[in-house]
Amino acid sequence: MPDAPQLSPADSASPRRLDGVTLVVTERVRPSQVAAYEAWARDLHALQRQQPGFVGLHVLRDASGPVPEYVTLVRFASPEALAAWRASAGYARALEQLPQFTAGQVDYRESVGLEAWFDRPARAPAPALWKNVLVGIVGVYPLILLFNLLLGPLTKGWPWWAAILSTVVPSTIFLNWPVLPLLSRWLRRWLYPTRTLS
Repeated sequence: MPDAPQLSPADSASPRRLDGVTLVVTERVRPSQVAAYEAWARDLHALQRQQPGFVGLHVLRDASGPVPEYVTLVRFASPEALAAWRASAGYARALEQLPQFTAGQVDYRESVGLEAWFDRPARAPAPALWKNVLVGIVGVYPLILLFNLLLGPLTKGWPWWAAILSTVVPSTIFLNWPVLPLLSRWLRRWLYPTRTLS
C-alpha cells in the first residue's frame, strides 16, 4: 500500500523467492487529507511487516499535479501470502478508512517476477526500453563476475554449460532481490524523469 516520502521505502521480513508477487497500488489523495493519509499508511505498513510472507515495499510519489498520487509496490514471497494479507482483518479495517483520503478510484494490479520493479503509475510513461536494459546490465554483470570468481575454482573440469549455469542461478536470485529493487529505487528519478518521486 502507499507510503509517504519520509517513510521507509523498503523492508525485508521473509525469505526471497523467485515466484514472489507484487501488489501495485495507485492512489490519488485529496490535498487536504495528505497528512492523515500518510499517518494511515504508516499504520498499514506496520501491519504488513508483521504479515507472514511479507518481503518489502517500494514507494513512488508524484506531487507535481493538483492531486498527489502515490504508487506503492508491496512485495510478498508468494501469491498465497499476498492472498492471505488481502483476506486479513487488519487489511479489511484499513480499507474501510481509505475512501476518506482518496480522490477517485484506487487502482490495484498484481505483478510477478521482475516486471513489477519496472512498474509505474498508470498515467506515467514507461521508462525507455534502453534504460530498462541498461539497469539490467548494471545489475547482472557484476553478479556474474562475482559468482564466476567465487565458483570458478569449484567448477574446474565441469562441462562448460554446467559451469555457466552455476553462475547464472545465484546471479538471477540476487538480481531478483535485492539488486534490481535497490537499483530501481536509486535510479528512479532517472527512470521517471517527468515525475517527482519520493
